[in-house]
Amino acid sequence: MDKKEFYAKSEKIINDTFEAVKKYAKIMAKKTGEAASVTKLLIRRATLEHQIAKACSRLGSKVYDQTVRKGETINLEDAEVVSVIDEIKKLEQQHEDVEITLEKERSKLKSSKTKSGKGKTKSST
Repeated sequence: MDKKEFYAKSEKIINDTFEAVKKYAKIMAKKTGEAASVTKLLIRRATLEHQIAKACSRLGSKVYDQTVRKGETINLEDAEVVSVIDEIKKLEQQHEDVEITLEKERSKLKSSKTKSGKGKTKSST
């Protein structure tokens, strides 16, 4: 299997996984009764994780190509390497922000369910 075929298969697996995560996030939200805002955040989180994985794959491909195929050392000041690393850092920060927002939204929903009595079990009559 050549490099192009390997990365094409890897990309397909990553994309298929991303689509499955989105699908199950929606199903999970329906079954648990989560608010639309939480579902959107779950999908945003999955999207960011997908983008991070793709960027890391690009970086890994660059490192592999440069070191193994070309026998060169990695220059961390190379414009392409710096660009991908900066992109990963930006995406990771966005992911962290989404995680924080998601936690706050879930806490709000949990406290509103408790206040409205939805969190209590029904007593038998």
